Amino acid sequence: MRVLLLSALLAVTAAKPRQVSPLDQWVTEAPAAGRKPEGQWVTEGPASGSRKPEIPVDDNFEYRNPSVTDDGLELFESDMVLTAEQRDGRQAATNLWTSPVSFAISSSSAADRDAILAGVQHWRDHTCIQFNEVAEGSSVPHINVIKSSGCWSYVGKITSSGGQSLSIGSGCTGLGTVVHEFGHAMGLSHQQSRNDRDNYVTILFDNIQDGKEGNFGKRSTANNYSVPYDLTSVMHYGAAYFTKNGQDTIRVNNFLQGGLIGRRGGLSHRDKQIANAMYNCAGSCSSPPTCQNGGFVGKSCTCVCPPNTSGANCETLNGGYYPDIDCGNIDMTQPGTIKSPNYPNNFPKNVVCWWVINAPAGQQVKVTVTDMKMLYRSNGNCYWDHLAMRYSGSDHVNDQKACDAELQGQSFTSTGNRFIVQFKSGNYGWHRGFSANVEFLGTPATTASTTTTTAGTTPSTGTVPPGNCGGAR
Repeated sequence: MRVLLLSALLAVTAAKPRQVSPLDQWVTEAPAAGRKPEGQWVTEGPASGSRKPEIPVDDNFEYRNPSVTDDGLELFESDMVLTAEQRDGRQAATNLWTSPVSFAISSSSAADRDAILAGVQHWRDHTCIQFNEVAEGSSVPHINVIKSSGCWSYVGKITSSGGQSLSIGSGCTGLGTVVHEFGHAMGLSHQQSRNDRDNYVTILFDNIQDGKEGNFGKRSTANNYSVPYDLTSVMHYGAAYFTKNGQDTIRVNNFLQGGLIGRRGGLSHRDKQIANAMYNCAGSCSSPPTCQNGGFVGKSCTCVCPPNTSGANCETLNGGYYPDIDCGNIDMTQPGTIKSPNYPNNFPKNVVCWWVINAPAGQQVKVTVTDMKMLYRSNGNCYWDHLAMRYSGSDHVNDQKACDAELQGQSFTSTGNRFIVQFKSGNYGWHRGFSANVEFLGTPATTASTTTTTAGTTPSTGTVPPGNCGGAR
């Protein structure tokens, strides 16, 4: 047994990890007893003891927020206190602060001081807006951070003297949440309330909790400072917010980008861009540069460029604003084998792979899972890793979503000529993933035709990094 284990460990040491993202970490030793595993350890069988994975805790406070504040003020779209004018007209905020913006941390929030200051510093780092801390009870107009029920804020500046409340309640101290609430205080609304949102997402009202439909309204004006819609905005709802049946309430029109919404890591590039435009950061520059391709003039009077560009003025464009898929093949037109990254060695953590398989018109796609090993199902959910399949005609709805070895040895056949497979790994890379055979059944149609796609989907033009995963092209 020791020889086998040593051999397995040596094999992993020799294996070159696939370059997917900076999140990939590879280690070759077991975690110490009682230590949370942070890397990847070759293993077979279910995790146990010190190697039991932790169920992820989401940072989506909207699920937990009350409907009204402790003072009886109604929370609009779950976390905004609006003036009558803002509510009735669905207008973008025009009541902005003058930099530096004063804020106070109340005695009730003293225990959360570090988290609040981290969120304020994030705004300082990425915008020209400066912040000045004042004493609790100050008469100058300021944001008064309190610990009340839930996470919420007014939108823009509404006080002419003294403080206006911003609540960082229990469960609200994540960086993205603090940044989100200060975003409202600076004048930002939710991204999915933009009047152009239907070009990018679809609201599935049949899945929304009764009485919560108003949380998905649209603004009546297009005061977006010419900044494009951003699925990665820290101000965007997640896919299943206010669901009454476990199904999505927001569907991204391009299914390959469905995992981008609801992230709370901090301000996105376009969040920074619109904030800097709202507060006219370029106005303080004597000779501001002309930034291209979505770049903007930052507080240093130089261009702040999106990640898909390069050059001092963002003049060189290197792909689209959103990142390409981590791995897979979104244009698979031949039978073959598909498999998770690094199979049969352990897959990297936190990757999403897609295979979009299109057989010739008249044929069907059959996928047989020949091997499968991922983390197990817990409380009925695949919290960490999963293998999903869509083969009944919808690019957006899973026909299968499984983990552990649940689909091993099973075959699935598409109703038409299109079959979509998704593999997602979580925070642990403890298993080998899956391998599956892809076959085309039937006889191709004899008349000239093009590959069919499901109505209402947006074909992706993303480029799959070569050699990342299995899958014939």
